Amino acid sequence: MEKNREKGETLTTIMTKGYIEPAMFTQEMNALSAEADALADEREQLISSVDGDTKKAEALNEIIRFTGRTEKLTEYDPEVFSAFVEQITVHSREELTFHLKCGLNLRERIVEV
Repeated sequence: MEKNREKGETLTTIMTKGYIEPAMFTQEMNALSAEADALADEREQLISSVDGDTKKAEALNEIIRFTGRTEKLTEYDPEVFSAFVEQITVHSREELTFHLKCGLNLRERIVEV
């Protein structure tokens, strides 16, 4: 991104000294602008990806801490459920997938009792 900015400054200097035509200057500046936009988008995607991975790692650590506790759950706890499950996909009446916040997907079969 810094090199892109420097190219723009150089291009402006060359233009002000009259070494290139205004049409060529505009074309080159548009190309630099498009490249800068693409670089900014890529940077945002990388930041988002790293942030997402960090959140998944934190969620995994939470699950590990929770499952390492000595007390066990004896009934459904909606707070615990929402703390770890991001969403559920229903495949059929007999099969679901639990999408956990840590990135793990657990496909489960429902067994009637």
